[in-house]
Amino acid sequence: MTNQSLVKSKPFSAQTLENFLPTSTGIIMRGGSVKRATIGAVPVQSFITYNAGGTKKIWACDATTIRDVTSPASPTVAPAASVSGQTSGYYSYVNFTTSGDSYVVAVNGTDFLQLYSTTFDWSAVNGLGTYRLNFDAQTVNFPSSGTVTGGTSGATATIVKNVDNGATGSLLVQSITGTFVDNEIITGGGGSATANIPGGVVQISAAITGVATSALSHVWLYRNRLFFIEGGTMRARYLGIDSVTGALGSLNLSGIFQRGGSLLFGATWSLDAGDGIDDKCVFVTTEGEAAIFEGSNPAGATAAEWNLVGRYDLTDPLGKRGTMRAGGDLIVATKEGLVPISAAINKDAAALSLAAISRNIEPDWKREAARRLSLPWEIIKWPDMNYAIVSLPITSTGQESWAFVVNLETGAWCKFVGWATRCIELHDSRLYFGTNDGKVYEGEISGNDDGLPIYYTYVGNPDHMKSLGGLKTVHQARPTFLSATPYNPKISFSVNYSVQLPPAPAAADGGTADLWDSGLWDVAKWDQAQPVASVGGGQWISIGKTGYVMQPQLQITGFLNQRPVTEFVQLDVTFEAGAVVV
Repeated sequence: MTNQSLVKSKPFSAQTLENFLPTSTGIIMRGGSVKRATIGAVPVQSFITYNAGGTKKIWACDATTIRDVTSPASPTVAPAASVSGQTSGYYSYVNFTTSGDSYVVAVNGTDFLQLYSTTFDWSAVNGLGTYRLNFDAQTVNFPSSGTVTGGTSGATATIVKNVDNGATGSLLVQSITGTFVDNEIITGGGGSATANIPGGVVQISAAITGVATSALSHVWLYRNRLFFIEGGTMRARYLGIDSVTGALGSLNLSGIFQRGGSLLFGATWSLDAGDGIDDKCVFVTTEGEAAIFEGSNPAGATAAEWNLVGRYDLTDPLGKRGTMRAGGDLIVATKEGLVPISAAINKDAAALSLAAISRNIEPDWKREAARRLSLPWEIIKWPDMNYAIVSLPITSTGQESWAFVVNLETGAWCKFVGWATRCIELHDSRLYFGTNDGKVYEGEISGNDDGLPIYYTYVGNPDHMKSLGGLKTVHQARPTFLSATPYNPKISFSVNYSVQLPPAPAAADGGTADLWDSGLWDVAKWDQAQPVASVGGGQWISIGKTGYVMQPQLQITGFLNQRPVTEFVQLDVTFEAGAVVV
């Protein structure tokens, strides 16, 4: 908690809390991170995930490609690109199940909308329909661009993707002229195979018309309908109910907003904890204005079908993926803090920081927002771990590798130091983050950061020990831990508002973890139960510090082969108050 007077700090609060996660009973050591994939020496700009029908996938995106990093063969060798030739890697996406199939719909504002389904893999969707031309007996591989021609029919089509399974596969094509026939030789771009289309070429997606899909920069779901932002404008677009293709409707919001700029993102906001009849559609601009609509038919002619609730002021948002649902509320990362939409409707923008979820770390938040403004921030809520994590992208040489983390139950904050989170995503209840140097890591696993130690630091806020201005001497301290894994704590004190940390302690000997993919075959015991947590510490430690105000400090160096299970719950001290000499 860094937004309070140092003279009157709240009990049990911290001035520094790095890599310790606050809980309702104490502070626990965070887990480490393991490198899972490499996509090249370029930044991982965003993630895309798919979860439907028992299939779960995650892709990492750079400026030109989308790569499947669900289970790469090697964490150091880039997997083949699922999509290539892109011009931006910063995507907005949704998972959307219709009556026909389950899809990922992804847009980036510069390239055609990308549609994924297990039925046809990835496909670019624009003003043309996309078709699948199956083949077998392939003798030369086709490219993912160019023109394919039927040797017998003379039919032609534009190749948009080659789904190559060896001798068999399929071409995703558009702009078909003529009619391809079964068993004819098809060629193009140096490729050659035999058409395998006994039922003819199959349409896999219809066109999206109304505007080029390359103009769509953000996508979200509202009342079973896909909504989009047309990048750089004040126009929103939408498709029909239960549809991923078709004619785009248009909503021009130019007359609503007062500060200029353009629409940045949209989202759903609710007064309850789920999707219901009270859901509202929120549009947010680059200048921090929010317009809220209610109704289910944006093309409707009556207020019951589509109605403007109001326009409200936020402050500048920090990115279109910098939002989070908490219950039914929509939380937005802004320059002033992490602000609920519910607060914006009854508070002036100047007072929003008072209602921000990040109020307890307001100075830190504003400082980092000013320093890291050139790249978008992201937020991920992780219910299983009971916290939300905010990425702090590194925008210049020398910036720290940090992420802000908040306990969803208590609202207490900390920093995860050592995680260079350019982007973050939750997939299959596992946390992934991408870095500026093209690496994909899984977080909260193992007890070290991919072979590097983790430094855990707690510095309490100044404590006058019920004697404001009085001299006192702390003689001894006794920490109490609840732990099931090894740890080597160092307890110290700083005095008179001057924080001076001693060198970090040596890491505890963690031994070898019996974890899959870590333990040795025929040595590790896979079914061995985790040790039961027990109370540790209890020994008095000499301190010998004298001053007017005290700050307790705890340091641990982590280098375990398994995730630490250690909680710091209590610190007892013995001290002597000095007398006043008249």
